[in-house]
Order: sequence, then C-alpha cells, then structure tokens
Amino acid sequence: MVRVPDFRTVNFRTVIKVVPMAAAMSATIIAGAALADDQAVSPNAGLAADIVVNGQPISVNHVKLMAGGLDVNSQGERVASPEDAQRAARAELITEEVLAQAAKKKGIDKRADVVDQLAYQQRAILSRAYLEDYFEQNPVNDATLKAAYEWKRANNKIVEYKVRQILVTSDAVGREVIAALNKGEDFASVAKKYTQDPGGQNNGGDLGWFRPDIFVDHHFTDEIESLKKGQYSKAPVRSRFGWHIVKIEDGPRVIAKPQPYEALDDSVREALRQRGAQQQIESLTTKLTAEAKVTGPGAAGSVNQKSAKR
Repeated sequence: MVRVPDFRTVNFRTVIKVVPMAAAMSATIIAGAALADDQAVSPNAGLAADIVVNGQPISVNHVKLMAGGLDVNSQGERVASPEDAQRAARAELITEEVLAQAAKKKGIDKRADVVDQLAYQQRAILSRAYLEDYFEQNPVNDATLKAAYEWKRANNKIVEYKVRQILVTSDAVGREVIAALNKGEDFASVAKKYTQDPGGQNNGGDLGWFRPDIFVDHHFTDEIESLKKGQYSKAPVRSRFGWHIVKIEDGPRVIAKPQPYEALDDSVREALRQRGAQQQIESLTTKLTAEAKVTGPGAAGSVNQKSAKR
C-alpha cells in the first residue's frame, strides 16, 4: 500500500535521496473532542481501553499510535524498545488527558479558535484516511512504472541537468528573489541569502547533476525540463516543499547507460512509485474538485491551482 507522506515537514534534500514514508498521526488523539454537542464523538469511542482517567478511556490504539512515534527517530532508527516507548506513550497520554479535562472544565473546548483548530485537524485526518483507502483499492501499478521507465531508457530519454535552486516559503518572497535576479544579481549569492534549503545556504543552491525522472514532485521537475541552459524561473514554482526558483547551469545530457528498472536502488524505485502516486492523487482530486460546488469569496483562483506558477 502506498502511504501518503506529510511533506509539510520533509527536508527537500532528504527526498532527493530517499522518499520518506512516515507520517504523524497523533492528532487523532484529540480530533473531534471539542466539536459542538450535537456533533461530539469521543475520540476513543468503540476502542478497547488501556487506561481510564476520571472515567475517560484512553484506547490501546492511541497508545500504539503515540508509541510508534517515540521508538524511532526521524531517520527511522530505533532509539527505544517497544516496551519503553509504550510506557512513555502512556505517561504522555495521561498528561494530555488530564490537561484536556481541565480545559473542558474551564470551557476552553467551546472556544472558537480551539473548535476551529480541531476541525482543521479532523479534515486533514479524514482526507488522509480517504487517500490511504483509495490506494488500497487502486495501488500504483509497478508494471506500468517499469514499462514507462524502460521506454525512456530504450529511447535515450533519461537525461540529467546541472541545477541550482532557491527554495522559499511564499510566492511573495519568490518574486522578491526573481526581482533581484532580474537586476543582475548572482544566482548563487541570492541563494545563500534567501534559500530555506539548508544545503543550499552553504553552496549557493547547487543541486549538482539532477535526474528529473526519479524525483517525486513533477511540478519541480516540469520547471527544470522547461528551461534552457543559463535560464532561470520567471515565476516561483510551487511544490509540496515550498516555492522554487530554478536555474539550469548545464544540460540536458543523456545518461549513456542508465540501469534497467530491476537494478535500480530501492530508494529510486520508491521515488518512482511515489511520483506515480502523486499523479494518481492529482487526477483524483481534480475529478472530485470538478464535481464539487465551491463557492465563497476565496474560491476564485483557488480551485485547481495547486500547481500553478502564478
């Protein structure tokens, strides 16, 4: 099953090498707890209790969810035994529960900003669960990925580019960067000043030779493939990582003897699967959005604009 990663907290350069698969699920512990009375559902409803705090059960499943985030670090390395992680999880959940109960006694659970935050979390959890269910029914087809890759390999379509990039947190900052470049400022110097990519702050945004076909986010790679040597982005390009300004230092050059699909590293094949998954998600969300009635003052220009450059 393809798990849907939360790329809001993923380092861009980490994904170039290995596509991360872990995602935080701790928000399920509190989502829905502060909804209006006619919508209120216990976050532990229907689940076996592991701990009971003032009559409020904390489920075995919640302990497992919390423990799953405590026994490994961000690189997936085990840092605690499962037993130690569960003990720590129980202590943390008891602390959260007594604080949550104290908040309810003061009526904080009815406060508009709290209700709004919980609704936001609930929407995110439901959308993620829907996508996970979708991929159980519609898995990424490895044979299709292999056929597409082998066609490119046979037809000398596997290429690489020497790339620099500046990664920023907003379209407005991206346009500020482009304005500086348009005035003739050196790309590497501007990258050191603006980029949010930690590696790029040290080397002027240099990504080295880069293969677009094995990177997960096609919005970024589409921009690379649209530019010629010496050109840079004329508008910020949005991806799941932020907004990019890209410059092509050299290329494209054909990779003389790319490996066959079966010989690719697991991380590269995973990147291809995740890229295929992303394309399936975009097709699905485009269809669902087209079928939805979207109104309100913020609707104009927002629908189907996730990949828009402008």
